[in-house]
Amino acid sequence: MSRNGWSTTSTPGSARPVYGAQYPPLQSISGSPVKSSPITKPSPHNKFADYENSVSDAAAAVLAAHAASRDDTIMPPVSAAPTKNSKTQAMQRLAIQKEPLPSASTPTQHNQVTPSPIYPRLPEISTDDKLHPDKGKDRDAARFERLRKVLAARKNSNGGRAGSPPGEIDMERLRDDCWMGIPHKLRPTAWRLLSGYLPPNQARREITLQRKREEYWHYVEQYFHTRFDDHHNDTFRQIHIDIPRMCPLIPLFQQKLVQEMFERILYIWAIRHPASGYVQGINDLVTPFFVVFLSEFIPQHVEVGTFDVSQLPREQIELVEADSFWCVSSLLDSIQDNYTFSQPGIQRKVLQLKHLMSRVDRPLHVHLESNQVEYLQFSFRWMNNLLMREIPLRATIRLWDTYLAERNGFSQFHNYVCAAFLRTWSKQLQSEKDFQGVMILLQNLPTQSWSDREICELTADAFSLQSVFDGASRHLTSGQSSP
Repeated sequence: MSRNGWSTTSTPGSARPVYGAQYPPLQSISGSPVKSSPITKPSPHNKFADYENSVSDAAAAVLAAHAASRDDTIMPPVSAAPTKNSKTQAMQRLAIQKEPLPSASTPTQHNQVTPSPIYPRLPEISTDDKLHPDKGKDRDAARFERLRKVLAARKNSNGGRAGSPPGEIDMERLRDDCWMGIPHKLRPTAWRLLSGYLPPNQARREITLQRKREEYWHYVEQYFHTRFDDHHNDTFRQIHIDIPRMCPLIPLFQQKLVQEMFERILYIWAIRHPASGYVQGINDLVTPFFVVFLSEFIPQHVEVGTFDVSQLPREQIELVEADSFWCVSSLLDSIQDNYTFSQPGIQRKVLQLKHLMSRVDRPLHVHLESNQVEYLQFSFRWMNNLLMREIPLRATIRLWDTYLAERNGFSQFHNYVCAAFLRTWSKQLQSEKDFQGVMILLQNLPTQSWSDREICELTADAFSLQSVFDGASRHLTSGQSSP
């Protein structure tokens, strides 16, 4: 069966139907609005229901003031006199909008800045040791050299420590060496290994990659044609709507060929995971893997963000797509409770972030509460999209070097990164004296120039928080001040 033509009948398999997207589109493909359901008054003890069903008038007012200046509005405009439905939609926009709200510090269409490269490169060092710069360079040079030897080792060489079986990579040492960042040329292989997609045993690599890549394309041939069936159409329609909104300022993701690749990846994942199905935001999580694996086939001097993917041979395009599918599947398996019914994973993580901040930055925590800012109103998106909409893609890729190297990086360490991220802006947030000021700042955090240095500082702070609080159950319930 050709991969460019799909069969007309399903082959029996383990995949079960998924009945529609978790979040149905607010507008149909034709543009006609979807009717809103009546909203019932939530229980005063259910903060997640409060978020979904009833939000403050101030939130809607803030977004209404900026709605007219947005050309890529994701949600319907917020009316001047908000109703319950429009307030809900306003808070949904806070959760899923792609770009920050316009502000004096945000370039407009008439004052565009030159975009920075989207792929992070660490050619020399990954840390900035101000006190001992030479020592920092030497340390990172040694780390990079170890990675080069391990990841470039041939099939019969020993890629691990002394005593390791021939051709067996020591994964713990690899995690240690990748935690502070991975040289860009080595990143694709390292990410495959750290995702569990590529086996540490060198002798099994080629046969495993071939089998998994063929398995993905078998799924495509088996199921992709079902996207127009009645019980799958809503899912595919939501995917089809979301993908063009993804990274709208990066030409790479506006190419039709790339968007078709994402449609297949997301649809096949959705029908193989009926407990959650497709949820808005999952599409963002494919982009770092896609960029990293695409970079493997692009000359070093070419910018990934503007590369025309159609220039690659079909065989290489298929490898990028299959590898992206399996690695994002591994990531989503570790955080699937973020996307199942009522999203218990996100509810739990938001609550943990709130209690953690009450311990590590009590003044900021009190300031947020005194201005009626609920953690769910801003951190829902942080958990749903893993901070991808708060920092540039190049910084996200560098951050994922650490997430993949850290055990439970996406499911647990991410919460400490969110706490460290919020602490980064503590003084600025406390200088804002009302709900509007706090929320606009949280939607316009000045991270446009972030790169390796900022991510190193962020992850170092998160690691220190994890070292103090991980496994100590008291920090989830105690109101004591930070040690």
